[in-house]
Amino acid sequence: MTQETFERELARRADEVHGAPLTFDVVSGRARQIRRRRRTAVVAGVAAAVAAVVLVPTALSGGGHDRAPEPAPAPTVPGAAVLHDGVVTLPGGGTVPVAVDNADVTQMSVLVDGRIVLALQEPYGIQVYRPDGALEARYPVRYNVFATSARDDVVAWVAKDLSVQVLSSGTTEPSTWPRIPRLPGTDGNISAVLDADHLLIDDGTTTSVEMTADGETDLATSEPFRVTDVSPDGSLWAVTTVPDVDSQFGCGGLYDPESAALVARSCDVSGLRFSPDGEHLLSVRGDNNMAGEVKVVDRDLRTTDVVDTDVISRVAWDDSAHVLVAAVDLRSSQWSLTRLELGGGDPEIVVPPSPGGNPEIMSEFTFSE
Repeated sequence: MTQETFERELARRADEVHGAPLTFDVVSGRARQIRRRRRTAVVAGVAAAVAAVVLVPTALSGGGHDRAPEPAPAPTVPGAAVLHDGVVTLPGGGTVPVAVDNADVTQMSVLVDGRIVLALQEPYGIQVYRPDGALEARYPVRYNVFATSARDDVVAWVAKDLSVQVLSSGTTEPSTWPRIPRLPGTDGNISAVLDADHLLIDDGTTTSVEMTADGETDLATSEPFRVTDVSPDGSLWAVTTVPDVDSQFGCGGLYDPESAALVARSCDVSGLRFSPDGEHLLSVRGDNNMAGEVKVVDRDLRTTDVVDTDVISRVAWDDSAHVLVAAVDLRSSQWSLTRLELGGGDPEIVVPPSPGGNPEIMSEFTFSE
């Protein structure tokens, strides 16, 4: 993998958490909001690492845009699947063994037909697994990263020959689209999958093209930004404006494509990801493949909760009222998985601390996108 590609994938993971995703910062200190952009300290012990994972409420808000999951033969529901130690745990509670090492996996999605899609460093490419965990297909890629639709029914990636591959739930093989658009200075990336027929394309910082199987058109927006997520009902795009000399991360916003206008904007958030019901978003900032500031915000981008912990590797929505946090003690390399409830409550330790790898280059827990 080239340095440019590696940095692009880290940036994408940080903005989408993806983690994939997947620029992550390191949190230091407990019992305070996480607002540092550089790592300054780590916790001293395993017990402290687990106890430090809490969700601090500020002000909760709600709405009425429930996401209705598509019917599917597999027990998939809105929320994150988790890959850990060769097993994918589905949101519905089922488990699927897959013959992979977390150290090789950079991204995961679970389609509504139950198939598991992984991006891997080794072997480099996209791999698709059947609902029982058997390998179905391998696909060579230009970049080992993909985008997933909000309904988890489509994934898309850039093939090794620079064609775009679009895999829909219920279809055996991906459809092949024309070459990814060539943008000034670079080949394009897939920002977002709107549906099986429409993709958004960016140059790493700005989403500027809408692509279909028939070609591409310039995307006219109110200002430059990169799309980081699409709401479950498709009515809003989560975006990050282009960073400048005064902003390391850029500003977060919600964009209404129908009216071509930003309907919410805050420079205190970025890398936004919608909850399954579309009423809240995760804001994640950081670097070194770790998260340094994780907040929950409402659709006005006001902070409602702050994830308060020591070092976060990955964070994702488990459902519309809970987030999953993969945390690590850098001193002892002890990893744990915790489930936190919006508005407070006792943390639920899903996986207790156990030894793992270096969080700057891998994660022991990979969440679906």
